[in-house]
Amino acid sequence: MYYFVTLIFVILSAKASFLDQANICWILIDVLFLWVGFEKKRFTKNDFELFGKFALLYIAFCSFRSFFLIHLPLSFYLNDIVFLFKYIFTSFLFCALLKDKAVHYLVKVMFQLAILSLPLYCFQLVAGDTLYALGKVLNFSYSHFSGYANFLVFTYVKLHHIRNSGYSWEPGAFGFFLNISLLLHLVTNNFRFDKRAKWVMLAVITTLSTTTYVAFAVLMLLYFRARGAKFITILICVGPILCVLGTMVPFMYDKIVYTYNLDMKDMKNIQSLSDWYVERGETMPLNRFASCLFLINTFGYNLIWGVSNIYNKVLPIIKSLNLSNGIFVVMTQFGGVGLLFFLQRFYLFLKQHTRSIELSIYGLLVILICGFGECIFVTSIIFCFLFLYRYTAPTIAWNKTILTPNGLINSKVALVK
Repeated sequence: MYYFVTLIFVILSAKASFLDQANICWILIDVLFLWVGFEKKRFTKNDFELFGKFALLYIAFCSFRSFFLIHLPLSFYLNDIVFLFKYIFTSFLFCALLKDKAVHYLVKVMFQLAILSLPLYCFQLVAGDTLYALGKVLNFSYSHFSGYANFLVFTYVKLHHIRNSGYSWEPGAFGFFLNISLLLHLVTNNFRFDKRAKWVMLAVITTLSTTTYVAFAVLMLLYFRARGAKFITILICVGPILCVLGTMVPFMYDKIVYTYNLDMKDMKNIQSLSDWYVERGETMPLNRFASCLFLINTFGYNLIWGVSNIYNKVLPIIKSLNLSNGIFVVMTQFGGVGLLFFLQRFYLFLKQHTRSIELSIYGLLVILICGFGECIFVTSIIFCFLFLYRYTAPTIAWNKTILTPNGLINSKVALVK
């Protein structure tokens, strides 16, 4: 049952199918989680007190922002409250239901789905049109735009016909799930890079995603440091290789420079370009840098506390834009205050398992890099970390942890009851 619950939750988080778009699906999933939780006697009074305290803090923040800082119509405030009970509540139920089993099942399911994507990706490369036709027959897609087909456990996008989108909505987003699953696996399994992790690393390669590769490089830095490698040794051995790959691989350094220059050009003509897309019934895609600059120019210091979850309704032009910078999108929704609150919770989770400030910071960098390239901060997986640190404390605590050439050495080991 726990496996089935986690599978549904991961597919929901992937935002690639109709599950994410249909309100009835969210309601049914919540009902399922509640039924399983009460049937298995997994919920306690403390669980709902935890969510109650978070809800009060969340509502107080949104109320103060809406009535004293932003002064938008009441509908914006009400939508922010609905967001709490539609999206965050589901993540809470998952954490409270699985408790200490949550990370184990998340890693297991995401690893298996990642490995499953590899043969389907090969099928995509040799028979993409056939795969697309099958996807349209099944019709699990949330969108009907040309070239998109979803199978719940796999997505094929014609625009990315040589890239692996896995079970998410596009390759970069799939890369986030791969990196986050590897991060969870490493920090909760004594930094063992086992056979399953190597298969997931292969899936990372198939995304051909710049952001995913950069985040994976930081993840490997975390791994080698945790195994006791000195920072200077890593820099000397791996630095030249990364420099060569960064300059030789077309979707690394060259792509970053090209994207930045294109973004700067688009920003100078954003209104006319937006009108051109609107006339054709489409949304104008803004890349990472342009998305960042547009939101800064539009909302300014309001990004400190955010605007609203439905910020795209504040100005007509925003409706015609497809923003792709997750960090600044979440700052527009919940402000730098909300982003820092999440990062603090994520840091607490990492610190519990790594017992190292340095390694925890590397983990934060991984998720920030992924967030700069994708709007991943409003996925259900991310909301889990608002509560996971309360449920997944290790069964062993260390008073002191040091890094040595032989790996992690823990002194004064004591069992936690």
